[in-house]
Parts: sequence; C-alpha cells; structure tokens
Amino acid sequence: MGTVDFRQAAISAAARGWSVFPLCPGSKRPAICQWQQRATVDPSQIHSWWREDPYRNIAIATGPSRLYVIDLDTAACPNAGDRSGWELFNDLATAADASGTLATYTVATPSGGHHLYYRTPPRKALSCTVGRLGPGIDSRGEGGYIVAAGSLTSRGTYRRLDARPPTHLPQWLYDLYQPAPHPTLDRPPSPPHDRDRYLAAILDSEIQRIVSARVGTRNDTLFRAALTLGRLVAGGELDRHDTDSALAVAASVHVGSHAFTAEEVTRTIANGFAAGAQRPRRIRRNTWPQ
Repeated sequence: MGTVDFRQAAISAAARGWSVFPLCPGSKRPAICQWQQRATVDPSQIHSWWREDPYRNIAIATGPSRLYVIDLDTAACPNAGDRSGWELFNDLATAADASGTLATYTVATPSGGHHLYYRTPPRKALSCTVGRLGPGIDSRGEGGYIVAAGSLTSRGTYRRLDARPPTHLPQWLYDLYQPAPHPTLDRPPSPPHDRDRYLAAILDSEIQRIVSARVGTRNDTLFRAALTLGRLVAGGELDRHDTDSALAVAASVHVGSHAFTAEEVTRTIANGFAAGAQRPRRIRRNTWPQ
C-alpha cells in the first residue's frame, strides 16, 4: 500500500466523525500513549501523526466515536459445534426477527473475520466483551478500539466490504450486551441452573473488571482476574488456552496507555495462573437447585 493510503484512510474515517489514532506499522498495537484521550477527528493532528511515520496503521476509538463494533470470526469454532461466530450471530438476528441487522458498515479482517459497525444511543455506553453472545463473537465499545479499514498486517489488509453509514444498534442487540451483575464467586445469591452458565458469568465478570480498570489498578486487576480464573483452570473447569486468550484480549484495550505493555500483560496473566494453580477450584454440583 502506498504512503498516502494510510493517512488518507485515517482522514476518511475521521470525516465520518470517528476519533482515530495511529497504530505501529504492520501491527494492532497503539503507536502513541494515552490514545483514549488523544484520539481525534482533527485533520491537522492526523496529518502530523502520519508525517512522523507514513506506514502507521489506523485505529478507531469506539467509545468517543459512538460506535459499537461486533467482531465475528468466520472460521468454524470447535466448541460451537463447528459453527462460526458469523453463523451464530446470524442465528441470533434471525431469532430476533432482525436479519437486516447485518446490513451495516462492514470491514473484512485479514483472518477472514468481519467487523460490523453500529451507532450507539446517546448516554448508553456498552463495554468491550469477549464471547458473551457465543464463541467467535466479540465486541468493542467504551474503552476499546478497532483496527480501521486500510490498515495492513503480515496477514493482509483490512478491507471495507460495505460502505453504508453504520446503522443504529438494534434494541435486541443492546439488551443482550447490557452489563450483567457481578456474581459472588463463592456463594452466588441466585445461582444459574447449569454449570456452564455459571462459569460463563464468572469469566464475563472478570473480563468486565479488566476492561473497566483505571490507570494505577490495571496490573492488579489483571492479576486478580488471572488468579481467580486460574484456580478454575487448575480445577479443570475452564480451558487454559481459551481463558488466557480472553484475558489477553480484554487487557489489550489498555496496551500503549500509561506505559502498559503487551509484555506486562503476558507476564501478569502467567503469574496469576501460577498463583491460582496453588489452590485449584472445582464447582460443586450441589451449588445449584435440582
């Protein structure tokens, strides 16, 4: 891709009212610190950033852009009956009698996935999630960012598939993504009726804590989450690879801000898992009513 293309892609995104900032060349890692505060629609600042390095990729800060982006895998997920995140999401839309939900601004990722962009209602911010609606279905909202069309990695280019303006986030989808109350891990007041739902609630709770952690608490929050989930991994209740990946993706929204690095994320998760392995936790079946 030519030098001008990266800068022009950033300008084009900003022209839609989306706050952008630069990523490192060929990467999804922020090229600047404090990107949450510095993301902008100002053309002069955008030109300045890409003059410093014309090969920088482009990111869109989803929160200030009033965007909620659904990240769908198109590869089959073994733990979803070999169905993809795209298929599962389409099933949800069909069940809600809202198959038109998929007709919105869409970007294809180098891995073959799709990013569906939606406009969020005023004063109704939604957080980033990992797998809340099912395997292969993640989301980016308040506190997160998405790699924009025109960016390039070693795997390929982020390509715009549908250029129409993002549609408004449907109510059925907003309802599904409303934050769930944090469960009490040892004695849940209203335990769900099956083990898988309970474990999913624990995982989602820890993910939300990581995503919403403030500067100065992020490392500790990530460690505590890795310890809590690491106990369940050690007890055979959660898959280590999937849990590690979920924690890393959640913590990635902070990478590049106030000296928080990807290396720190990897190290902290490993330390939390090691600590959790000292006290494996199993879920007792008599926790749930018959």
